[in-house]
This record gives sequence, C-alpha cells and structure tokens, in this order.
Amino acid sequence: MVSSPDYPDSEFKKAFRMSKATFEVRFGLGISTCHKLVLEVCAALKAMVMPKVVRWPEGEDAVAAIASHFEAISGISGIVGAIYTTHIPIIAPKSNVASYYNRRHTERNQKTSYSMTVQCIVDSTGAFTDVCIGWPGSNSDEEVLEKSALYLHRGVPGLIQGQWVVGGGSFPLMDWMLVPYTHQNLTWAQHMFNEKVAGVRAVARDAFERLKRRWGCLQKRTEVKLLDLPTVLGACCVLHNICERSGDTVDADSAFELFDDDMVAENAVRSSAAAQARDAIAHNLLHSGAGTGASFF
Repeated sequence: MVSSPDYPDSEFKKAFRMSKATFEVRFGLGISTCHKLVLEVCAALKAMVMPKVVRWPEGEDAVAAIASHFEAISGISGIVGAIYTTHIPIIAPKSNVASYYNRRHTERNQKTSYSMTVQCIVDSTGAFTDVCIGWPGSNSDEEVLEKSALYLHRGVPGLIQGQWVVGGGSFPLMDWMLVPYTHQNLTWAQHMFNEKVAGVRAVARDAFERLKRRWGCLQKRTEVKLLDLPTVLGACCVLHNICERSGDTVDADSAFELFDDDMVAENAVRSSAAAQARDAIAHNLLHSGAGTGASFF
C-alpha cells in the first residue's frame, strides 16, 4: 500500500520521516546490508562530526550569549548550560545484567527493565555542548556525572569556575553545579529559586524530548546491539544539534512524552561555598522582584 504510486507523499513522510523519493534511493538493499551501512554512517558521524558540532562554548561572546539567554529565563547570571540524563530502554544484556537493571523503570512499568544512560549539557538554544553516553542504567545521575569527561576534565580541574551548570535534585551542589533545594519546608526565597532553576532545566528536558521525537529508535526498547548502541546514540545527538542549529522544528504529530525519574543525590551538598552562593542567589531573587507573579504569592 505504501509503495503504491497513489500513496500520498505527505503520509509517507509521516511514517518514514523522509520523502518517498529519498527513501527510494535506499530501495533494494538487503536488511543486513542496510543495517551495516547505518552503523558505518553512525560511526562516521560520531567520530568525525561530533567533535565539530557537540562542543563546549568557546570564546567570550558565545558564553555571554548563552548566559544572557539563561539569565532572561531565570534571573540568575553566569549559567552556561543545563544538565539532564535520560535512559534508553534495552533488551536484557547477555552479561552484566545487574548493572543495566533499571529499578525505577521496572517499578513504574511493572515489568523488568534495562537501560543505557545518555547525559548531556544543553545550551540555551537546545543544542548539546557535552555528551556522556553508554553507562549502565543502574547508575544514578550523580554516578554518571562523576564518570563523565565534563566532570573529570573540566569540573575537577576548575575550568568551569565562575560559571554555573544547572541540574536537578539528582545532581550534587558544587562550585560549578547549581541545583534546587531538596529538603522539606522551603522558605519563600528557596521556593522561588527552585522555580527559576526549573525553568532553566526545562530547556534541557525539552531538548531531550525533541531528540526522542525526532528519532523513533529512541522511543521504545532498542534492538541495537549493546556494543553498537553508544555509536547510534552519539549519531542521534550529532543530528539533533544540526537540526536545532538549522532551525528545523519537530512535527507536532510526532509527540512523545519524556519519562525520567528524578532522585535526590546521596551527597547533595559538596561545597559550603556553593551553598552560600545558592542562598545569596535565592535571597537576591526574592528581593529583586525577579519572582513577581510567582504562584506562591
């Protein structure tokens, strides 16, 4: 039916995310050949293109533009990115099963679930500036962060000092990581701060939602081999950035609701200086009028 010349091109594009003419260029390939070629292209994208399009902002102007946009959203200065972690469902692996076991997804779905993590920093435009792909799904957001190149090569050496990356409550408060208050009985200032931080984090969450809406292979349990999956995921992130920076929108009919369960970091506060800075930011937000119209007033 779909191959019929009378089948509408608009309906074909909805199903295959490309025109019939484009699809026919691939027509006649065997499944195994096509699979091999897809993996080769993904590997090339990850190895050759990713370093060019998934990059930490460089230069004062680039950093200032991102910080200005985030400040317009939150009233908080110095934010250069928002961090978010998503899980890609996988078939039960043949080895290290326990490390890929996702307890939260299992409890929510009432079905034994396994996953691989994708953790990214997102700039104010929704593009990824740092990616950490491939850690097993049993790892917490905090644990994935500690294994990432961002943490080891930028965070630990102090290369992000004077700037903030915003995370959720599953990340620790550090000298360069700004996260919401997670204790009970928040003050007005703390509640306002959390609302503002949530607005920044929404930029990252929305970017991941668009990533999964663009690439249907990320919306369900993948059958890609575990060894090949990081390469495919890396290619998806590369293509996401190209689309975002080209102004390509995601079709409204490809809606996908993102589910990722937040946990509270075990070591929630790692820096007393960062705790004082967060308190000062919260105080300034409350008394500067940045929260006028907030829902709790």
